[in-house]
Amino acid sequence: MRTNITCRGIPGLVLTTLLLACGDPKSSSTSGPEGTAVQTGQMTIDLKVESSESGVAVVRANLNDGRFFSTSYRLDGGDFFRACISGVCRTMADNDSVTSPDYIARFTFQPGIDYVVSFNRQQGQSAPDSRVALPPSFTLVTPANGQNVTDGETVIVEWSPTGAPARVILTSDADCPMPGGSHVYSSHMLGGDTNGDGREPVSIDSIISAARQSAPSPITRCSIDLTVRHELDGRIDPAFHGGTAVGIVSRKVSLDYIAR
Repeated sequence: MRTNITCRGIPGLVLTTLLLACGDPKSSSTSGPEGTAVQTGQMTIDLKVESSESGVAVVRANLNDGRFFSTSYRLDGGDFFRACISGVCRTMADNDSVTSPDYIARFTFQPGIDYVVSFNRQQGQSAPDSRVALPPSFTLVTPANGQNVTDGETVIVEWSPTGAPARVILTSDADCPMPGGSHVYSSHMLGGDTNGDGREPVSIDSIISAARQSAPSPITRCSIDLTVRHELDGRIDPAFHGGTAVGIVSRKVSLDYIAR
């Protein structure tokens, strides 16, 4: 499936550089030739169903033009998204983003059952059957939330159940306060569960060294979030040009780093 870069989630300094490339959202019903509706076959969809808290699943969809720095479409002229699971359906609401509108609906968490998202149009071809299932829920066993860590330590991140056959991704996000009130932020991809045993060692030094690269002064303390994601790929309606569809269950634990 195609992967696209949009204005969403781009850090501030990079976003400033890319605003001209991303631009304002286009109208889904008037941005085609001579003010007509954009053809569904020219649209790319980014679809996620994610559960980051117990019992809740968020369905999120974005339509864009599929370019490397893509421009999103704002739905109008009767175009709308609708999400359904187990007979419960909801129209997906615009999140009112200035640059990259997402359409969102919230449901109860139901693993192993398809969340079906339909793109409905008065003009142009509808796309009624994009679908994503969520992996089972899981629990982070170690480390303990709020655990203190320091230089030279390795913590074991362990979860249960292991999540197989879902894809496992382990990431870190560090927030390090600096003198004067500024902060240094660092995100780090730590890898996946290559042997499927539900546990991975994480070096604290690898996380802090990444933050130090952009720190204007020595780092003495950081808040570190470790996140484990279980992911299953879904299916995009063939009426679209392409896109991504993924179901994600994520769990997070926070550590308190204090330098030696």
